[in-house]
Amino acid sequence: MAARATRTHGAPTCTVEQSAGEVDVGTELTVTARVSCPHGCDLKGRRVSIRAQDDTELASAELTERDGEAFVARAMPLRAPLRVGAQVCRAVVAAQEQDGVLHEAISAEFSFVARAHATSVNLWGLPSAIAAGERFAFTVGIKCSAGCKLTGRQLSIINDVGAHVAGGCLGEDLWPGSSALYFAGVEAEAPIAIGDHRWEARISGSDSGVPHTGGAVTFMVRVVRPPDHEVTVEAFDVEKQTPIAGAHVLLHPYRAFTNGSGVARLKVAKGRYRLFVSGFNFIAYENIIDVTADVTTRAELVAEPEGQEDYR
Repeated sequence: MAARATRTHGAPTCTVEQSAGEVDVGTELTVTARVSCPHGCDLKGRRVSIRAQDDTELASAELTERDGEAFVARAMPLRAPLRVGAQVCRAVVAAQEQDGVLHEAISAEFSFVARAHATSVNLWGLPSAIAAGERFAFTVGIKCSAGCKLTGRQLSIINDVGAHVAGGCLGEDLWPGSSALYFAGVEAEAPIAIGDHRWEARISGSDSGVPHTGGAVTFMVRVVRPPDHEVTVEAFDVEKQTPIAGAHVLLHPYRAFTNGSGVARLKVAKGRYRLFVSGFNFIAYENIIDVTADVTTRAELVAEPEGQEDYR
């Protein structure tokens, strides 16, 4: 029997496409391999293996469809390592002989950058003005770019001279209605010096487990003289004579919102103030008031004409 001749078509051509050039460590990206033979051979069914630098197989898939001259293995899921930095991988197609035709092995390198998870910091519930030396409370929220659980992480509040003045620990619960937003209630003491103080809420980065970057947000602590009097503002619809709930009341730097009865109460230092009261679908109300004792004032707001849009 005569020996069967084997023709060598050399190495196919392989290219790799990936879903992202940068990805959070431990999260998933996908790669698509395209392989073609210079002689137009049918390569369907050949297996593409995705390998790390130490030759560990990370993913694999068969060439299943034809796209022009190339055969494609689509959307192979690949999980980024828990190691920050550039990652180099290879798509490998082993040598194979079929029907007297030999295709040599081929590989194509590709790379991506694995980055530490970003940590964003937010803050809410801060009083608009705080009496000198008074204790006050607010909430700090922390979120990971990949939605990691952050329970137990510590945060710090740093004042305008770089000193640690308060802290908190993220709890088990998420902020209601949010996605992976962890939070902590914080209490601090206002400075004695009257004026604006730039503080920072900060969480440190971590390299243990899943690496995370640090994050911070700056905020203003507005310190005023201790209050002398209370100002009561009653917000009403001028036409219907009904209370307006949720109206914004401003006696700079003091702010408040009216309750369900249309009433807001602000403790302020004595002096002359420009009063602003605004509500959704109402024209803003403005007045000057002198505070030399406790004051009650009524703000009657005019509804905006129907169909008019407020671009203020």
